[in-house]
Amino acid sequence: MIRMYVGAMLMYMLIGVPIYLLCRFLYMKLKKRELKWGKEILWFLFVMFCIGVASQTIIPRWYMTIGADGRQQLYIQHLEGIRSINLIPFSTIFSYLAFSNNQVSNWNQVSLINLLGNVLVFVPFGMFLPILWRNFRKFSALFWMSICIPLFIEICQLFIGRSTDIDDVILNALGIIFGFCLYKILQSLLQKRLVGMKD
Repeated sequence: MIRMYVGAMLMYMLIGVPIYLLCRFLYMKLKKRELKWGKEILWFLFVMFCIGVASQTIIPRWYMTIGADGRQQLYIQHLEGIRSINLIPFSTIFSYLAFSNNQVSNWNQVSLINLLGNVLVFVPFGMFLPILWRNFRKFSALFWMSICIPLFIEICQLFIGRSTDIDDVILNALGIIFGFCLYKILQSLLQKRLVGMKD
């Protein structure tokens, strides 16, 4: 399952590479901005990451097939009907972790991927945001963004026939906050190293 998701994300990222590079080149030319390779690499990685996440969350599913006339046809499933909505916090999480008769109930690879995946996939947001924007170097600003990003995704999923779950918002937000903590730790270690080099 992990290979399937990563493969699907990479496909969208590869499609996005030339589009992003062209748009970024035109933007830099029009704005007459000085090229800073370090910053450009960070922007490139951030945009590719966003495309990857969007491909698995808010981009409608699509597939190509051969019609009766022998021509290729593109189908976009932009609306399949609302599958399920959970507005009760921790309901889904507890269902994955529920115990019955001293055995784990509902605990399997899918549950593990849903729990850990929803956290880990959003960790890079918590690192990219404070690196690219100074405003997000404060926890208060980052905290609100950690809620807004997953909430936006879940609202979008209402209109493309995917399940909407408040627990996804909680897990995604935890991932972003965890990423921010990693950013702070790495920043602190880097500062200590720089001070040590000066001494």
